[in-house]
Amino acid sequence: MQVRNRAPIQVKIHLKRLKRFDTNKPVLAKAIVSTYRVSKTFNAPLRFVYSWCTDYREDDMRMSGSRKKRRILDRTKKMVVWRVEGKEVKSEFDPIRAVWLRPPDSWHLECSGDETEVGDYRLTSLGRERTRLDMTFRTTCYEPKDVVSREDYVHEAKAHWDAYGRHLEQDYRRSLRR
Repeated sequence: MQVRNRAPIQVKIHLKRLKRFDTNKPVLAKAIVSTYRVSKTFNAPLRFVYSWCTDYREDDMRMSGSRKKRRILDRTKKMVVWRVEGKEVKSEFDPIRAVWLRPPDSWHLECSGDETEVGDYRLTSLGRERTRLDMTFRTTCYEPKDVVSREDYVHEAKAHWDAYGRHLEQDYRRSLRR
């Protein structure tokens, strides 16, 4: 199901809200950019891992214990765009995520609305049935109190990907039995 008409509406909503900000303030001058790196190894071949990680379903977030949900706004061979929904979302802007697919071994994420984050994902084959996912995230904050410590960010990301990893490897083992 492709829904192409909602994305422009979301952009218009963001632009309307941005007009409320005082453009005379040097907001970008105060930006604090943090970079975080995380790796995860899976017991599955690269091709399976890429396909599994980039299929983006609306209920994926449940695998990591989140109550949030993805509402897919657009999906093409090169890109997936979704809105994050749920009571856990605490933002005056609609959280939007966009992923640019770069087969066979990488993809790029950009987040807006509830947070400003950019992520790059790269897969490396470690043999026939092992694959490492290396992730680099850059977050932008405008207040020092909003900066997440490296330890906290990496801990949360690893917990998230450990949960996804269990599901990924389980799905891979199931695929071998067919």
